[in-house]
Amino acid sequence: MSFLNWPAEEVLPSRRAQQQRRRVVLDLLKKFGIAFPEITYELFWESPTINAQAWRLGSDRYVRVYGGLVRYRAISKCGLALMLAHETGHHLGGLPRDPHMTWMTWQGQADYWAAQTAMPLVFGSRAKEITLRAARELFILQRDLSRMMGGDEPDLSAACRDRIFRAGVYNREMPCCAKQEFRKCFGCDFPTA
Repeated sequence: MSFLNWPAEEVLPSRRAQQQRRRVVLDLLKKFGIAFPEITYELFWESPTINAQAWRLGSDRYVRVYGGLVRYRAISKCGLALMLAHETGHHLGGLPRDPHMTWMTWQGQADYWAAQTAMPLVFGSRAKEITLRAARELFILQRDLSRMMGGDEPDLSAACRDRIFRAGVYNREMPCCAKQEFRKCFGCDFPTA
């Protein structure tokens, strides 16, 4: 475990694999920076933390990805891209907001916006294919992280997140599981526009 009890990598890949992963993520950060210039994208390569995060400093908006996530075997370029899209969605995804951090779009809506809006902006006609592959990878990552954290469950189940990503890809309404989880977590109904 690392800072804030985030999971951390235990074994480093080969030097060659690390170099390739670093090039891949730097290319993705550049693409996302072009698509969303109002966000500053950062890579903390040396960190073993398996995570990414959206954060603010005053009115400045940031997305940070940690080296442990970039080097995680089960995640490809597709998974890293969807993770960046999700974190960008915390800044730009709209309502509903997280009731505890009111600047931030709620987790499920960040997923939905990532699949529906961000991925098509960055990847064009290949977005659907990339997003669906990435959703499978993130499903595996969430399962693995849950094991590392002793079964601690996140706000949304992996199965519900998968349904949210699919709804975004196919321009469907937010799935019922997301609305139910929002109500369960925050004690209020899922807001509509």
